[in-house]
Amino acid sequence: MGTKIRLLAVTDIRGTIALAENDRIEWGSPEDKKLFKEITTQSGVVVMGRKTYETIGRRLPGRCNIVLSSKKHFNCESPDLVLNGSVNDIVQILIRKGFTDICVIGGQSIFSQFLKSGMVTDLHLTIEPIILPDGLNLFSNIDKQFSLRLEKAHILNSKGSIYIHYRIEKVGSKI
Repeated sequence: MGTKIRLLAVTDIRGTIALAENDRIEWGSPEDKKLFKEITTQSGVVVMGRKTYETIGRRLPGRCNIVLSSKKHFNCESPDLVLNGSVNDIVQILIRKGFTDICVIGGQSIFSQFLKSGMVTDLHLTIEPIILPDGLNLFSNIDKQFSLRLEKAHILNSKGSIYIHYRIEKVGSKI
């Protein structure tokens, strides 16, 4: 089996992932946070943009924290590794380091770059039963169609937070 590249996100019912670039996602459920920790710890590596890392404010324990940025200094403790380059280059570096299950955790620009690369194999979404004010959507400037296959779905809590796991089946042509 090849390398698994998974995108993990929590959204409102409209696909909003954050109110602003520095949103700490305090509107997400405890059940989503627990599931996020389980999936990313099992993977062993999380990939994120600099703004997401600085919003978290620290390394996520038990996982190799990779930050994609041209900036080498952060407004918090340094991550395990800082990379800069194309998605393909970054994935090749991670594969050479022995990672075969890569979790991409945000933000919008990083999600979009990875999806557009055609290398993403899975989407793990938690949809919280809320409608947020306008903010950042899961993806931006997507110009291709992606066909998904449902792998798993279940209700996480009595409020109705829903976890959905999709496998990306194929990338279509530009729209």
